[in-house]
Amino acid sequence: MLHVTNGSVALSRLHDLGVPGRIVPWDDVLHEGPVPAGLVDEALRRVRAEFLAVDWGDAAQIERSLAARDAALAEAVSGDEIVLWFEHDLYDQLHVLQVLSQLAPIRVAATGAIARVTAILADDYLAAQPDEQLAAWFAAREPLGPGRWAAATHAWDCFRAPEPTGLVSFDHPGAWPSLRSSLRRHLEQFPSIRDGLSRTERQTLAAVAGSPLPVRDAFRAANHAVEEAVFMGDAGWWSHIRPLVIAADPLMRAEGAAPGRWHDADWWRDDPSAPRLALTDAGRRVLAGELDHVLLNGIDRWLGGVHLVASPASRGLKPDPVWRWNDARDTFEQR
Repeated sequence: MLHVTNGSVALSRLHDLGVPGRIVPWDDVLHEGPVPAGLVDEALRRVRAEFLAVDWGDAAQIERSLAARDAALAEAVSGDEIVLWFEHDLYDQLHVLQVLSQLAPIRVAATGAIARVTAILADDYLAAQPDEQLAAWFAAREPLGPGRWAAATHAWDCFRAPEPTGLVSFDHPGAWPSLRSSLRRHLEQFPSIRDGLSRTERQTLAAVAGSPLPVRDAFRAANHAVEEAVFMGDAGWWSHIRPLVIAADPLMRAEGAAPGRWHDADWWRDDPSAPRLALTDAGRRVLAGELDHVLLNGIDRWLGGVHLVASPASRGLKPDPVWRWNDARDTFEQR
């Protein structure tokens, strides 16, 4: 039996619970960075490792870890059961899509008996649950029906497509509620037609609008205080909002004794002298809808298979159009 779950914290809880078999964490912030279509698993691992190395360590070591994870999943197909343990947030739901999309062709090609695939798709955070609840979920786990397999494969293809429009119209009958809500949350990470900000960027600016906040407090105010299902860890959030600080026209500035390196742990200190994030004048104007972040600073960001890239309008050239989310109409526009 192989258990696949969302990271080291959930892994330790399952170890403590004493479930039989091996436990493998599926660690990757798929909601950040390139996940382009048309790549075999080996090539995608390399692309992900190069991106993750910017904030999470050595690219070669990360690629080896991803390869070992994928190999464990492939080997388990010839076993008796593969159990998926995942939560309701975007981070976990993208893991579910990738796992099932990798498993599907392996199962089709298998010549002997294949493992049944069951799932605990929790509507709450795994690490926060008492042992009794985890044990109850394990006892009640259900095999994945063909509808869910088909929905996952289709959603993964839409997520990796070079255009995001397929995600807007995604309405597969086999989709489960947390998948639908998570994909909607992913769409809100695209720059808005109102101000060029992602939802996470806007929530971060709003968090520090009243007064400067230590980085640790800004992270919690921009995520835990306002998200329906928190999907970002501190490193993922820091990677996403750091361009607001280092942009040509910064929307935030660091006050106090800011470390010289972006990956220094001192950014996260909670003592009185900890560095704080504060709005700049440009940040206030963007937050008020008077300026547009993409027009002001350009953009170079991958969201799934979509590469958003545009130069600042201030260079005197006509800005390159990028996909922008219109949350009032639930649609995309290129502008």
